[in-house]
Amino acid sequence: MIQLHAEALLVAAMLVLYLYDSAQLLYSNEGVLAATLGGRWSLHFGAEHYTLRGKQPFIPNPLLPHRPVFLLHWKQQLPAAKGAPQRWTPPPLGPYKVLAPLVWLMALALFGLIPAGLFTRYGNSAVAAGILLFYASALLALAVVWFKRHALQLSPRQVGALAFESLTCPPFALNLIRHISWNVRPTEDLVSASRRLLRKDNWSVTLPAVIKRIDNALAYEDEGTPRAQTLTEFQASLTRELNSLA
Repeated sequence: MIQLHAEALLVAAMLVLYLYDSAQLLYSNEGVLAATLGGRWSLHFGAEHYTLRGKQPFIPNPLLPHRPVFLLHWKQQLPAAKGAPQRWTPPPLGPYKVLAPLVWLMALALFGLIPAGLFTRYGNSAVAAGILLFYASALLALAVVWFKRHALQLSPRQVGALAFESLTCPPFALNLIRHISWNVRPTEDLVSASRRLLRKDNWSVTLPAVIKRIDNALAYEDEGTPRAQTLTEFQASLTRELNSLA
């Protein structure tokens, strides 16, 4: 019974480490654009009513570790009248597509073969197979990252850091794609990029959440301040856009 309890704790610890490593803390003016490997985009924010150290916790879908996530800022104001807004070109998704099956093989090793060895009659054979599959997949994935580092916008030092944490703490390796994409720093405003990258139907569904964020920001502003006026104008602009999409 004690041994079974220890084995359950081991699996639970791996799961907690995976979730802990995937979690991020976002400022109120930050959001996340997530991409499917087919090129469809979605917009996400941190927790709306809970903050930690002044930031909003965000956990990407734990069942989709193969999807890259990109952190963007938004100005919460109308764009400047002069000049075209800075346009962000997302990195090619090809390298992420190569890494995706390797991430899932690592997940299978950690949360499939190893638990099967711990809780079924397959015992040490399944555990050994899980360890072998994990490190073979991890090393192959890291080799792909190294050879594709320019396309992934990574420096050799960043690749080394990814390799160290992936090999020394296996649950962290499941977030390999997220760690890579999180290092990308898009310069385009979040709302502008979302409007351009999301499909029209997805943007019309997401836009109310953006407007709600403006509402939350207004709640913390004194009425009549320049920032309150700016937020109100931005909110009105987005509301008109939402009505036009209806």
